[in-house]
Amino acid sequence: MAEAKRKISNFMLSPKFQLKLTYYYIGVGISIIVGTVAGVYFKMMQIQDVMNNSIPTDFTAQSRITEFTFHIAQISMVGFVAFAVASFVFALMVSHRIAGPIVAITAYIEELKKGNYDYGRKLRPNDELTLIMDGLHELKAKLKEKEAG
Repeated sequence: MAEAKRKISNFMLSPKFQLKLTYYYIGVGISIIVGTVAGVYFKMMQIQDVMNNSIPTDFTAQSRITEFTFHIAQISMVGFVAFAVASFVFALMVSHRIAGPIVAITAYIEELKKGNYDYGRKLRPNDELTLIMDGLHELKAKLKEKEAG
């Protein structure tokens, strides 16, 4: 059986949500990278200035170069940690918007299985999977009608 060609639209289940979070993630990532590169560039210019304005055997110049090199390592590490934290927050936001509704939907289905058709459960307005919960509410109404009729 030939596999159907995938279109890019197949990956965009909820374009508004997916693109918004993607733009936030890219924006924060680029901001962190630009800030890190700017900090490293500034320190490299300081190193170049020290090297151009001092005698090569000058101990003070060498210690300043070592200090600036250490600052470059610190700036790079801070940039890396900031990007890692931003990635963690992004992943947490996405998982919260998906995992939370899954827990609510599962609890709702369990109540429907027990025959408790008066049980009401709503998702937050911006949660993902609201279409599934809306479908379950319609199913509940039909099941309640069948049981009563």
